[in-house]
Order: sequence, then C-alpha cells, then structure tokens
Amino acid sequence: MADGDNRNSLLSYIVDEFTNQTELVATKALAYILGRSPAARDALRELLRTVGPDVGPIVGVEAESADGDTGRVDLALRNDAGEERVLIEAKFWAGLTGNQPAAYLERLPNDGKPSVLLFVAPEMRLGTLWPLIRGRAKDDGFTLVDGSKTDYLQTAAVAESNRFLMLTSWRAMLSDMRLRASVNSDAPAEADILQLNALCERRDTAAFLPIRAGEFGPDFPRRIRDLRRLIDDAPEIAEQKGFVSVKGFNKQAGFGRRLRLGSAQKGMWADVWFGINDAFNSPEDHPLVLRFDYEYEKERIGMPLAEVKRRLGYIRIPVDLLHGEEYDAVRDDVVGTLQWFARRLSGEVDDDEWKSKWPGNLPRR
Repeated sequence: MADGDNRNSLLSYIVDEFTNQTELVATKALAYILGRSPAARDALRELLRTVGPDVGPIVGVEAESADGDTGRVDLALRNDAGEERVLIEAKFWAGLTGNQPAAYLERLPNDGKPSVLLFVAPEMRLGTLWPLIRGRAKDDGFTLVDGSKTDYLQTAAVAESNRFLMLTSWRAMLSDMRLRASVNSDAPAEADILQLNALCERRDTAAFLPIRAGEFGPDFPRRIRDLRRLIDDAPEIAEQKGFVSVKGFNKQAGFGRRLRLGSAQKGMWADVWFGINDAFNSPEDHPLVLRFDYEYEKERIGMPLAEVKRRLGYIRIPVDLLHGEEYDAVRDDVVGTLQWFARRLSGEVDDDEWKSKWPGNLPRR
C-alpha cells in the first residue's frame, strides 16, 4: 500500500475482483456496522442533528427494507418503539430510481415526530446530486423548505410536517462514526469502518465526473501548478518557524502531502494531510484543505483524532486563500493559517481567543 493510501483494503479488493455490486456491498456493510455498534448509531444521530432534527435513539437496523407501496429502501433505522425514523439511500455514481426520493418521503412517518430520508454519496457528487434530489421531490408535489447546511450536509424540510430530506458524504459520515467508535473504545467497529471507508474512497477516486463546459480553460493547468506550489512552499516556511514538521515525509508528486502541525518547542504534533480539496463544487469553495482524518499506512504518531476534534471542533478544514494578491502574500497568509491551527493544537490559544478569532469565513463541519 502506498504511503497515505487507504483505498487498498481487503474489502475493496474483494469487491473489485468478484462483483460489480458496490452499492449493495456498501449498504450491507453499513447495515452490519450500524447494527453491531451503538457508537456508530450515536454518531449518525449526532450527524443528523448538526443541521437537522434529533430523531432520538436508533435501535433497529434493517437492510434492503421492502414496503409494498414504496418499494425497497437501502436501510431502515428504527427507534425502540419499532418506528422507522431514518431511511438511508446509499449512492455512488448510479442515477436515481423512479422511487427516489418521492416514494421514500411518503414512507416516512408523518406523525409529528422527526424523521429523515438521508442520501449518502461521494463528496464530489454532492453539488450535482442535491439539486437533482430536490428537483425530483418538487416535481412530485413536495414543498421543500431549505434548512441549514455545511460543506458535507444538506437539509430541507417537507413543508407542514416534521419530515426531512438530507444529503451527506460517505467520508463525512464514516469519519464521524470512526471517531465515536475510537472514543468509545469500540475497536471492532473502528476496524470495520476503516474497511468500508477504503471501499468508498476507491469508488470515489475511480469515478468519471461529468465534464462541464469551460472546465478545462487556459487557467486550469496554471491554477493546479499554483496550488501545488503553495502545498510545497507553505509547509517549508512553517517548518522553519517551528510549527510544522515534515521530517520523515517525502514530497509526493500528487496533490497533497503529509505533515505534522503543532509545536517543535513543546514536541506536540497532530498528523494531517494538506492538499487540494477534492470536494469543492463551486468557485466560492476553498481549493485547499487540512484533513486530520486522512489515513496512513503507518500508525498515527501524533495527537489522537478525538483530541484534535476536541481542540479544533472539526477534523476537516478548508483553507482560505487571499483574492487579488501576489503569490508571496497568498503563501504567507496560508502559513499564517497553518500557524493559527498549530497554536490551538499545542495549547497556545485558549478557548476565549479561539472563539473570538476563529476565521469565520471558513466553511466548517
């Protein structure tokens, strides 16, 4: 396995070798994890609460759950009263079926208590899939009220009901599940989640994205070159200042690099991947990202992921870039961003300063 590559797991290998039913395998794996791990179920509940309702404790999980009127949904999640509170549709790159989403919205109980239809898809598909899902629902007579959102979670409420339509990414959902499993010392669930995540990452990177008009204009190769230059230069300067370490890591020819963020003086580091954000969907999004949830071949040496999230609040952070400035100014601003997060990780920024000076223009989850 190449350093920094977590896509070559046993599960992803078996799926590639023996079946083309990736969505079905992923659905079964997700049902297995949710059915066996209270930590994973709690993480899903908290993820939904980020921008949506609290559906309450999840107790029962059924894969390929059939209903005579609305067809077969990938996953049905029930509370302790046996009521379906969450329906999940697992997607990679296949299109929507005729039942999606209208029939499944109809299947949600309209009893005044919160219920959710959740689509899960690759990050790179979120920007195109959400308008399609919403448009289909409206075409079938549902009035939707857009709700809060993050980079990785979209929500809309069905008018005059407590039913919700939501979309998230495999990476965001599994990252939260793995983090909760780690905190709860649920090692079997954490290992299973890593296997499923590897399969999802493999599918995400192997897919062909629809080409858009003007996508490969004359500025495209220049911007890729500029971003790679920033990824190389900013950590080197930050290392000289003592809050980044790249020791032991080779410069990679791809679109990102491993490094450690923290304090040389305190010897306190958190492992992170710094590179091009493969999840941005529009010109307003941020093209660089810090990913503390990135998996490595070797064991994580630095700060535990749960502690990173406790200190930063998030484990995947898009990096803002200055507009209308020369390269040196943009590079130095990125160095300053790295320093800001390094100081927080190493304990040099207390809670009050963190809350008052958080770079609020960054989209976070």
